[in-house]
Amino acid sequence: MRRIITKSASFSGTHEVPLMIKNLRITLRHVTEPDLPILSKVSGDIVARGEFNPSRIASPQAIQKRFQENGFSSGQHELLLICNESEAVIGDVVHFQARRYSTAREIGWTIHDPANRNRGYATEAVTALIDYLFKSFPINRIECSTATQNLASIRLAEKCGLVREGVLRGLVFVGGVYLDDVVLSILRSDWEQRQAKARTSLTPTPLNVSNPIG
Repeated sequence: MRRIITKSASFSGTHEVPLMIKNLRITLRHVTEPDLPILSKVSGDIVARGEFNPSRIASPQAIQKRFQENGFSSGQHELLLICNESEAVIGDVVHFQARRYSTAREIGWTIHDPANRNRGYATEAVTALIDYLFKSFPINRIECSTATQNLASIRLAEKCGLVREGVLRGLVFVGGVYLDDVVLSILRSDWEQRQAKARTSLTPTPLNVSNPIG
């Protein structure tokens, strides 16, 4: 059974106690200062960021500045690190305000080392993030968008309950070209139905003894 433990519940910036969200094998947590070299390395590593993410590189100084400003956690944007069973950082997830006139949040995810991809880590991380957001904040919609060619991320999003809505043409500039993105979303009502179904599947079937044999 999935276990979510949170030690913070705020979009408001600095957290006195770091956020910890646990799933089966992974933990989501806030960025700490010793993590900054990892973020700097990933920023300059196209393989780690993935071929469908924007190709602009952030400098170590820019990463340090943002950490000092808000620890990568604010009402507009929050980045959480994905840690594996050994507590090693293997990726990150983000959530941010999708649009100014709505409470909807947009999410994204990255597994840094290709050797750790297709092992279910991202699915666990995205599921835990969605559960955390719906359980902790009064939002009605979570969405994501990714390049139409990014079939792996589209499958992952659908596995986590997001539904395809349409395509935004020429949305993201990657590698010198504009890519079309497919938009997927999950509403609170969708999530609640998935939660109810999961609880039902965990409930033992009562033993029928109305007509015992013998």
